[in-house]
Amino acid sequence: MAMNREIYLKHISDTLATLRVQVENRNSLQLYDINILAEDLFKELLNLVYGYNLENLNITEKNAAAIDLGDTKRRVAIQVTSDNSGTKIRDTVDKFNQKKLYEKYERLIILIIAKKKDYRKDFGNQSLFFKMEILDISDLLQHIRGMETPGLEKIADFLEREFEVKRKQGGKSISSSEPNEVVTIMKLIEFLSDHEDINITGEVEEEPDPENKIYRRFSHHSEFLVSQYRELVAIYGEALKIADQTLGLNPGKIIKARSYLKDESDKVLTKCEDNPKKALEVLVEYFESKLSTSGVQYDKVAIKFYLVDELIKCNVFPNTPGERN
Repeated sequence: MAMNREIYLKHISDTLATLRVQVENRNSLQLYDINILAEDLFKELLNLVYGYNLENLNITEKNAAAIDLGDTKRRVAIQVTSDNSGTKIRDTVDKFNQKKLYEKYERLIILIIAKKKDYRKDFGNQSLFFKMEILDISDLLQHIRGMETPGLEKIADFLEREFEVKRKQGGKSISSSEPNEVVTIMKLIEFLSDHEDINITGEVEEEPDPENKIYRRFSHHSEFLVSQYRELVAIYGEALKIADQTLGLNPGKIIKARSYLKDESDKVLTKCEDNPKKALEVLVEYFESKLSTSGVQYDKVAIKFYLVDELIKCNVFPNTPGERN
């Protein structure tokens, strides 16, 4: 049962993380068709997660200003949006007040499919009439992780059915066979953190010293390593953040991942005669083969970025105490 639970959680995390990336990518191209899909998807998903009985108000109530979904019995109203700006939130709150929707709903939830910001502004004196929450995919996943296994199974089955139907209908939705940078990084982190044979001594870890490593230890390759990071972080940096947020690994899993990465990369570096450029390519091929044999569709360059990022953090090709001086 515990194994099934982990499988369900991984499937749910992968799907929602991919949806978030696709929404952000399409919105950057001013393609908003997937937002319509998201309304119906989240109607059913939130019903499963919270036990709501939401209806799509854009269908049942024309000109339903400010909100997309509503449950009149629970008195909950929800707007599903990919716009995480403070202006959008203030506009939603203002319209909610103007239309006196608080007479029907006592809670307003703004669900942001992208990543929510650290909002410090007051969005109106709405507390006299209703409660307002701002949630994103990470918040939703945090709640889902606390659910019982039967509930997780229903959510995983729903997501699989939903996107399979869209694919058969030719709809623009998530393709499970489409390589995705977020899912690639998530699967790589999961692989690293799932090893039970890692020898963790509990000793105090040396303080990372990337400056010493890049510009002294690997001085002949420093220009290459720095340029690799700068080129790839612009493309994959946000994907790494989303993967970390989506997985929400506990400290023990993080230590396992780092320990395995340090041990494996140090062995490869030794075999490559301390040549980080060559060793990096060997490591990419190694983890590429691991993801490939597990049936995961992967983005090879995303693997490379993850390893370069961990190299900067000194979890790939770790410095020894003697190399820090």
